[in-house]
Amino acid sequence: LAELLRILPRPEEDNAAGEGSEHVLLEAIYDPEQPGSLAGTIRNLMWSATHVRERLSLDHWHSLNHLQREQQAAHRKHPTLTEAIAFLDRVLGISSSLTGFAMDNMTRDDGWRFLLIGRRLERLSFFAQTIACFLRLESARAPGCLEWLLELADSIITYRSRYSRLPEMLPVLDLLVFDDSNPHGVIFQAGVLARYLERMARELGDSFDGSFDEALAGLRAFDLETLEHVQFVPGRDSRAGEDLAARLEALVLAANQLSDWLGMRYFTHVGDVSRQTMAL
Repeated sequence: LAELLRILPRPEEDNAAGEGSEHVLLEAIYDPEQPGSLAGTIRNLMWSATHVRERLSLDHWHSLNHLQREQQAAHRKHPTLTEAIAFLDRVLGISSSLTGFAMDNMTRDDGWRFLLIGRRLERLSFFAQTIACFLRLESARAPGCLEWLLELADSIITYRSRYSRLPEMLPVLDLLVFDDSNPHGVIFQAGVLARYLERMARELGDSFDGSFDEALAGLRAFDLETLEHVQFVPGRDSRAGEDLAARLEALVLAANQLSDWLGMRYFTHVGDVSRQTMAL
């Protein structure tokens, strides 16, 4: 996951990293200038929130400001990893409240639908890419990694209640990728997204190029039984899950292209507007 988020030193920097690895992880949380950092994401969130302030309830706005204050206060006092974990727990709690405000307090107009589409695209891309990387990494096959993956997908309780045994590769993949009743699964996210897009096409008269539907159909067509007798343990060939990983990454690519298309099609781009105004 750290490689996926690009917060680890490059291989040629490994010798210099040494005890600086803790610093790298803290930067990934607190440094707003670090690409993909949590602090940078919070800064972008606040920038977006100021542009739709009139659509947010007072409680929603207070939670956003609370999130920003937490980040700024933590960054100023040079936190340890233990303090960083506590900070992440607080961020998670605030983020959950923001989700509740968006679902309960916002007017369900086209803007709200775009918010949900963006959320589904983000979750879909993150989980699909993470699972694809997980399938390819030999280090991810060490004991405890499947449980970690379930925790990451917030599906550990669902798995335990359904299977009543230690995590195994096939049921974990079935739950996290193919189970359309698991709200944290890849297929569930893609299915909800497809329904929103279908409604948008019907109401706004737009059409899409079909690449997302094709990638989704390709993932659905994967036969999980082909992995039934494969042992995902250290030292074994990691190519067994390559086909599934490739299909997941094809879906990620299609989702990213769809996100770019929606952004260009439906959102105002200030730079373009300014140039057009000057030309007039």
